Amino acid sequence: MHIDPTDPTDPSDAADLAESTDSTDTVEPTEPASPPDPAQERAIALDALNWCHEHPSEETAVETLNAVFTLIRDPAVRPAWIATVRVVVLAISQVPDPTPALHAHMTVLVANLLELSTDSAMVDELLVSWMRHPKSFGSLHTTPAAFQRETFVQRLGDLLGWNALELHRDRDALRRFADWVNTWNPRNKFRSRRALQALARNFPASDVWSRIHFPSENPSTSHRSGQGRRGDHDRPAVAPAAPAAAPADDTEAAPATESTAADATPGTDATAGEATKRKRRRRRRRKGAKPGEPGATAEGAAAEESAADDGPDDGPEDATTTEG
Repeated sequence: MHIDPTDPTDPSDAADLAESTDSTDTVEPTEPASPPDPAQERAIALDALNWCHEHPSEETAVETLNAVFTLIRDPAVRPAWIATVRVVVLAISQVPDPTPALHAHMTVLVANLLELSTDSAMVDELLVSWMRHPKSFGSLHTTPAAFQRETFVQRLGDLLGWNALELHRDRDALRRFADWVNTWNPRNKFRSRRALQALARNFPASDVWSRIHFPSENPSTSHRSGQGRRGDHDRPAVAPAAPAAAPADDTEAAPATESTAADATPGTDATAGEATKRKRRRRRRRKGAKPGEPGATAEGAAAEESAADDGPDDGPEDATTTEG
């Protein structure tokens, strides 16, 4: 048997591998996992909550509270969870420099608190305590899209309306909150737009709410190629108005009209002059005809009609005619 020196596989190992993968071997199907025992889960959750109560300042305590929140509907777990979360949040609010991971866990915990339909007074107390922390929220803390919820903005409006937060006293906390909302993706920001507009209308503070920008209000942030980012909901551009008729055609047509009129005027004057001369010649001939001649009578009647139409002739021409 030829052995390739570059092959690191030992021939004996290859033989063992071939024997272990014999086609006659059958794989036994795995049994489906049995559902967890509710009593056992409850016991584990209560033990974890006791540990959190004893170590409230630990980052693991906040993470554990978020994990146990899935059992909040259990009537034996709910009271213990609410009592423990109050102790932990008040302790974390005293940590001078929470880590980014701790801040992320706190944001998820506050989002879970806002889902509670009861204990609203406790939830407001904990939210105010965390918002007043000098390192809470802000533009440096990004949050997963699943936890960028309108309920944060709505609850902030309630806190301001109930004077739990004050517009002037808690200005820094509100600015950090606005900077944090500004990091949300466009979809979630637009979902909260009405709530944000209500805040700006009911609690005027331009230095706070102006920190939240929407893509349609800042067209200069588009890509260099001239197209906006994917997800930016820019307002549609206004359709350009139809171009007005060029005035050049009218400008050029005017001189042509004037030229035509100027050309036609001399012809008209010439025609009128020739007609006048013919009438005057007819008058001269009628004046030279003898009375009683047929032509004289007809021409005399025509002369009277022509005189009534044309009026008197010029003096010099009549004088010339008389002399002739």
